[in-house]
Amino acid sequence: IDLSLHPLEELSEVAVVGNESSGQLMSTRTSTINLAIDQLKNVPYFLGEADVVKGIQLLPGVQSGGEGFSGLYVRGGGPDQNLVLMDDVPVYNVDHLLGFFSIFNSDAVNNVTVIKGGFPARYGGRLSSVVDIRMYDGNHTIFKGSASIGLISSNMALEGPIIKDKSSFSVSFRRTYFDVITGLYQLSDAEKTRYYFYDFNSKLSFKLSPRDKLYFSTYAGKDNYQVSYNEQTMSLTSNAQKLTNDESGISWRNYIAATRWTHIFGEKVFSNLVLNYSDYRFDITQTQNYVTDGLWNYSDRNYFSGIRDYSAKIDVDYTPSPNHYIRTGTSFVRHAFYPGIDIYSSQVQEVAVVDTTYGGKDVYRSELRAYIEDDFHISSKIKLNLGVHYSAFFANNSHYWSLEPRLSARYLFLDNVALKMAYSEMNQYIHLLRTASLNMPTDIWLPVSNSIEPMQAKQFAVGLEYDLWHSYLFSIEGYYKAFDNIITYKTSSGFFDSSTDWSDKLSSGTGISKGLELMVHKKTGKLSGWVGYTYSKSTNQFDDINNGVSYPSNFDRTHYLSVYASYKFSKNIDGGLTWVFGTGNPITLPETKYYAPALPTQDNVLNSKYNEHVSNRNTYRMPNFHRMDVGVNFNKDKSWGRRIWSVGVINVYGRQNPFFLYFSDSEDQLSGEIQRSLKQFSLFPIPIPYVRYTIKF
Repeated sequence: IDLSLHPLEELSEVAVVGNESSGQLMSTRTSTINLAIDQLKNVPYFLGEADVVKGIQLLPGVQSGGEGFSGLYVRGGGPDQNLVLMDDVPVYNVDHLLGFFSIFNSDAVNNVTVIKGGFPARYGGRLSSVVDIRMYDGNHTIFKGSASIGLISSNMALEGPIIKDKSSFSVSFRRTYFDVITGLYQLSDAEKTRYYFYDFNSKLSFKLSPRDKLYFSTYAGKDNYQVSYNEQTMSLTSNAQKLTNDESGISWRNYIAATRWTHIFGEKVFSNLVLNYSDYRFDITQTQNYVTDGLWNYSDRNYFSGIRDYSAKIDVDYTPSPNHYIRTGTSFVRHAFYPGIDIYSSQVQEVAVVDTTYGGKDVYRSELRAYIEDDFHISSKIKLNLGVHYSAFFANNSHYWSLEPRLSARYLFLDNVALKMAYSEMNQYIHLLRTASLNMPTDIWLPVSNSIEPMQAKQFAVGLEYDLWHSYLFSIEGYYKAFDNIITYKTSSGFFDSSTDWSDKLSSGTGISKGLELMVHKKTGKLSGWVGYTYSKSTNQFDDINNGVSYPSNFDRTHYLSVYASYKFSKNIDGGLTWVFGTGNPITLPETKYYAPALPTQDNVLNSKYNEHVSNRNTYRMPNFHRMDVGVNFNKDKSWGRRIWSVGVINVYGRQNPFFLYFSDSEDQLSGEIQRSLKQFSLFPIPIPYVRYTIKF
């Protein structure tokens, strides 16, 4: 039978949906979560600013350390123990606005992978986690863009082909306008405050041949805070007058650049060559005006510190058979540390009389790394990832080295049930000297030395994963991690103590972190998101602190529960909800306050004061933390693209979570007795609404 068919020139679109959960179940990797950027963008915004790191903080085993902050504290580790990579380049400070936002513009982010344990051999240099963030390569066929305006910032992102199917570009820019808003209502004020931050991301990709691709990516971001105060009129020697202000400021910035060349040698060999540049620096400035002997003087002071890296690395992937996937590579980093340089200058009537520089010279150190790992099947049910990571760090007159074994294994009970275990050892050769209990941009990066040894961590994890209906992934995992050579300030030392060398201010100790994590993750369907729960305990022990007795680490939280849900109500309306609960952070409080009179033999017998006695560190806890945020997006298609209104509320039910605790003294009007009470300061004590307008074209 002959039938005449009429050909169609074009088929309608066919959507092919991959099953990500099955891929995660079948892999050997444990303690690893791949986050879809579309899910992270639906996390309710803080002040209307979408933030990738805020989504990562909702994962089990990860916490922020405080309300509103973008720090990452993973399985008992500090923020300096996270290897944060932006297109293969390490980032040393990920904070904007003192930690309320991160430097990652969600419009430029393509993929996010978080590794909390079972580290593959190709990663090294940190103890607690790897956050691997990949930026958009750009579209090779069509031009696309988006722009948005919110309460504190505006964003713009563009991507498209340079030469169709041959090369592409992707750029994004974000800037706040705190300085513009404050400048308007402070026009007539003598005291002025200015603050802003910006981000700029760019990426170029080129298809040089069917086997070769070339990528160029850059990032530039800066925070700047300036205060003008103490306005006064100064008399000059020429009988003229000059209106002056004292000024103080702090700024910090990141500059990053990377060049990557990928080459396919054949069906079995693939290479990746990367050249990186990373530069982080903070500056503290102060200008003061004063009169001496009837003459106008002013002085400038500038303190800066930072770290700069030049690095090169090559990775080679080799697949000899379907049952083996071998990776190997090596890298070299040249570190330049600026441990703290203070530049002081003073002028009298525009004639320089003092120009002095204090502080040490730049410190240069080299770091070498190499690895090899094999991901292979022993049978249809058993799969292993076995590797080793070698590292060496060259200090003053000596060098440190380590050989770090890595092992991950998966046993498949059923097609949808897998048992996983992992063991890893990590070493870290750079330390972050913290100047406060919060993560501040003035924290100083310093290398290991002859007296400060590398930090070390050994971690064992075992877990069970269950893939239900190719939609829900259930996981339960326990871990045990031991730290060695972690450092902290001695009780009597601090950032501004210049009487001793850095190494004399520090105490080296050990730590233990252990816990149990549960997670239910749904990536597809109208309802997506996850529920995570963590039960953990983290302790530190230093011979010079707390009488040598171990105590809870600063960000030890016994219980941490997080809920994130995203729901698509219709084609044009979707929304997100988050709720978190956490045990209060440990805190050190004085237990006794007593009067300490000055001795009669002292020169000033009126110099009497009150002293406070602290028996143990981190004995008490702050009140429990919990908060709910909600947000809704209203989408509408237009002839030129799509517009989106995003509205929501942070801290829906107005929970007054503690930001810090303090003592307050008050006098009883009847008895005259002084009553002392412990109070808390809440950073966001009321519901905070937000709104943002976005267009996509």
